[in-house]
Order: sequence, then structure tokens, then C-alpha cells
Amino acid sequence: MTYLRDHRDLWHVLLAMVLAIGLFGCSPLLKPDAGPAPPAVPAEPKAASQSEKITLSLELGSGTKTRYRVTTESVTAMEGPETAGQDIGSTASFPKVSETSEVVFTQDFLGSMPDDTNMVVAQVTIDQVRYVRTTAGQPVLAFDSQQPADQNSPFAKLIGQAYTIEINSLGYVPGVFNLRPGRVAVRGPTPAHAAALDLMSPPAIFSRHGFFSLPGPDVGSLPVGGRWRGVQQVTLKAPGTNMDHLGTHRFDKIYRLESVEQRPAGTVAVVVFEGSPIPRRTTDGRLVEVPFLSCSYVGGGEFNLDAGRVEGCLEHLEVRMPLPGTGSPPAEAPEGRIIIATRRCWVQRLDLD
Repeated sequence: MTYLRDHRDLWHVLLAMVLAIGLFGCSPLLKPDAGPAPPAVPAEPKAASQSEKITLSLELGSGTKTRYRVTTESVTAMEGPETAGQDIGSTASFPKVSETSEVVFTQDFLGSMPDDTNMVVAQVTIDQVRYVRTTAGQPVLAFDSQQPADQNSPFAKLIGQAYTIEINSLGYVPGVFNLRPGRVAVRGPTPAHAAALDLMSPPAIFSRHGFFSLPGPDVGSLPVGGRWRGVQQVTLKAPGTNMDHLGTHRFDKIYRLESVEQRPAGTVAVVVFEGSPIPRRTTDGRLVEVPFLSCSYVGGGEFNLDAGRVEGCLEHLEVRMPLPGTGSPPAEAPEGRIIIATRRCWVQRLDLD
């Protein structure tokens, strides 16, 4: 469990650093557990004048390779007295559940789509996987591809598996293909098979690669302080419980170019964002009330302007919602029937071997 503990400590440091740069004002809900204080960071010399406009665009030239580590942690818990759920069935009684997955992958850009020069095909190969699931603070499922003792796990069959994605210079990923070989390799009857299969599912892959939206042609180049929009789709889960799926929700993310700095690796744009849920529409066009009592969605990242790539980013989403199936409107959720779902994601670019 050392990996999970170290990851959480590092997450607290990184989140504190992002929030310290002035993130629009946080919701009171955003209260991560106490972690070590962020280290002192010397001021970086600025690049060009902060009033100059810059363009953020991914470099997707054929033959370009990048490697990333994407770590996602989901925590689901119930709020309220333990006895509050006794009259609403087994759905209400589940312990705190956390799931942390780490996937290291290499993506190789192969070239433009035949019918769309703005869209590029990339082959993605899985290099490493780590996975931990805990229930009531106790580990119930764990895997580390770098541990010899874990090589008989269904997760081990993910290593070396490849699939392809479509991606454009704005970071938009509209398509995922060639999943069948990897999914067939990890199918089976155990919880480990199911968890490994989920890592090869389209929702997990879209989240793994579509983590950062860059400004489109309608925005173009922009100065420090400039803003743009993106949309993120997130599936909330309570794995290993009878409420495994808490719904897929869309969020409107407002990005802001915080600063432009000169680093040893090149000129880096620092970006922050705040997100809010997007109401759904029924088939006849009517708006459906957002199913959250409260929501906090913040984060940030760094984009290398010289190399045309994301160097890293992190985000924190926390929502409070009525217990699914109670039939209570969001504003009338009874005490003890509230679910708190938290999702954290950390992306780090790695050097190629």
C-alpha cells in the first residue's frame, strides 16, 4: 500500500500549488485531507511580455511520440447517521470505497485521417499499470505490473496491449478503435477481470486522453488572463458495490491562461480552470435539473509552447448528490441519504526511454 499512500501525499502538494495561483475562488466543499505543505518554489523568469498573445496547439506530426502517466482516484462515501438508511433498502448501506488506477502509455502519432486533415490517428501502447481498490480502508484488490508476484493477475495481460485514438490539435478525442484484442485478453469471471476490462473501456480511454481542452479557432491566440471553454464528460462510480454506476455527467470547464514562463524545457503556459455541471435535456428538449446538491470542480496544468504538448495537469471534482433511487429532489434530500463522490486525476508527461 506504499504506492497509494505516497500518491495521496504528492496529490495534496500538487493540488495546494495549483490552488495557490488564484483559482477563481474555491467552493467550501473543496477540503482535501491535510498533507505536507507545498515546497517553496522560486519565481520563474517570465517569457515574453505578458501582454503578448500566444497560441496553444498540440504538435501532432507523424512520427511524434509522447509518454504519459495518468493516475485517477475515485472515492465514494455516504454522509449522515449510520441508521439513516435502514428503511431504504440495501442500496443505502455501503462503506467508503476508493479506487486508484495508474496507467503509463506511449502514444505514437501515425498521420492525418484520410478524410479529415485536422484529425490525427495515434496508436497507444500500455506500458505499465497499477491498481488499488479499498473498502472501509482495507485493500480488496491490488496490482502492480512491476511486481513479479503480480504477473498472474488479469491486469498483467494489459501490458503491451494497443489501441488507436483520433485526436486533433485542440486535444479533442472523438474516436477510440481497435479495443477488441485488449478487451478479449482480460475478460473473465473475477473482480480483477472486471476492473482490468474497465481500464480498456471507451469511457476510461476518453478520460485518459481527452484531459485538456485547448482554445479553438473562435478564440485563437490569447493574452495572459484570456479564457476559453471546454466540455468534460465524467462517469462517477462506487466500484464493488450495488451502486457501481452513479451516472455520467457533463461539465462546462472555463480555462484561464494564468501565466507564461520560461523553463529549462522551454516556454510553458500555466493554465487553470473551474468547471460546473451542464443540465441535461430530455428527448423533447426540456431541461432536467442537475442531480447535485453541490459541486466543486477545479484544476490546472502546464502546456509546453515550444514542443506543442501538455507537460502535466491535475483536477479535483467533488459532488454531493441524493442517494440514487430515493426519488427525492436534490433540494429535498433527507439527512443520511447523501452520496459524496470525489474524483481526482493527475497527468504527468514522462521521458521516452
